[in-house]
Amino acid sequence: MGNLNKVSVSFAALLASTLVATTMATTVSSAADLPPVVQIPQPLPPEIIPQSYGGWYLRGDIGYAKTSVQGVGYFQGPSFTGEFEQYDIDQSWMVGAGIGYQINDWFRVDLTANLYSQADFTGASEFNTACSDGTVGAICSYSDTGNVRVSTYLANAYVDLGTWQGITPYVGAGIGGALVHWGDLQNTEYSVSGPVPGSFAIDTHGKRSGWRFAYGLNAGASYDISSNLKIDAGYSFTNIAGGEMFGFGSTSGLEGTQGYNEEMKIHAFKVGLRYSLN
Repeated sequence: MGNLNKVSVSFAALLASTLVATTMATTVSSAADLPPVVQIPQPLPPEIIPQSYGGWYLRGDIGYAKTSVQGVGYFQGPSFTGEFEQYDIDQSWMVGAGIGYQINDWFRVDLTANLYSQADFTGASEFNTACSDGTVGAICSYSDTGNVRVSTYLANAYVDLGTWQGITPYVGAGIGGALVHWGDLQNTEYSVSGPVPGSFAIDTHGKRSGWRFAYGLNAGASYDISSNLKIDAGYSFTNIAGGEMFGFGSTSGLEGTQGYNEEMKIHAFKVGLRYSLN
């Protein structure tokens, strides 16, 4: 009987230890099967993007220009007598330079100087009139040739209209002055009918130059080559006030200015570079 009680106690202890071991294994296994703890990321502070305004820049341009004049009038003696019946100014090339400041993302200003190459002037002061030598029945006409050089100096303001894929269209306007140099005007009289057809005489009218008021309008677009360099292509219109054009002929014996041109208009297509100094 004593031995039986000892066997019962040992069996109970063995059963208890087995249950404890099984429970611990099950607990460890259940803990291993739990999903991992997910860390919720904290929101980042908003990115601060620096503004692109507030910088000086240099610019240079080259282009093609066509100049026109609205009228050429002249005096014959002390009184005004009329206008040229025909006149035209040939095309020219231009080069320009300037310095500017980008005030903000959409507004900038600059000072520019544009130099236009010498352009030929051709005209006709009168057609089919009596010849100056008084030959009876002789009819003459007059042709006139010369040249003009122009330089403009303008203060400009531009509105940049936004940037898409690095391209920024813009419009602008400027105001300032122009220096106009007219060369000597060669006046040729030639007979078109009468006793001696084909005869001619040449007179030279002295050059005139001076400063005039000017304003300009601009439109175009720039493209970002790099963070500091842009290529700029555009159109500009410049209006220059009228003024003195040529003096009295060398054979007239008169002094002073004989011819005046009305306002001049320059249409230019140009391409250039703008370099930021920031």
